[in-house]
Amino acid sequence: MNAHLPTLGLPLQGLPVLDPACIREMGEELDHPSALTFLSAYLDFLPERLATLCAAVALEDGEAAMDRVLSLKVSSTMVGARRLSALAEALQGLVCTGNWAAAEPLLKVLDASVAAVLAAGRAAVVSSDSQG
Repeated sequence: MNAHLPTLGLPLQGLPVLDPACIREMGEELDHPSALTFLSAYLDFLPERLATLCAAVALEDGEAAMDRVLSLKVSSTMVGARRLSALAEALQGLVCTGNWAAAEPLLKVLDASVAAVLAAGRAAVVSSDSQG
């Protein structure tokens, strides 16, 4: 993935794909199995969230796109998917202004970020399961 999106001024370098500290904190706030259940559910729904977001952007449906991008941003923030959350926030700004031409290429970057989060998240769940 491109480490920097020059057209958006969005530095992604240094942002973790999945912040393990966030998962630990969630595990401390909830009980450990609940945090893993939440992370697993997030991972299960992530491809669908991306697909419905892409569809809304393709249709230039501002209301649906905003709903989906906010859902992606908030849930990604909760599990510590920092890069994906930053990308969703950038897309939120484009949707808000109706800049569909700039939103389209960002979806490809989002797709790559989702793939990275899925890989890291599944590894974290497997690792936690084997430790528990």
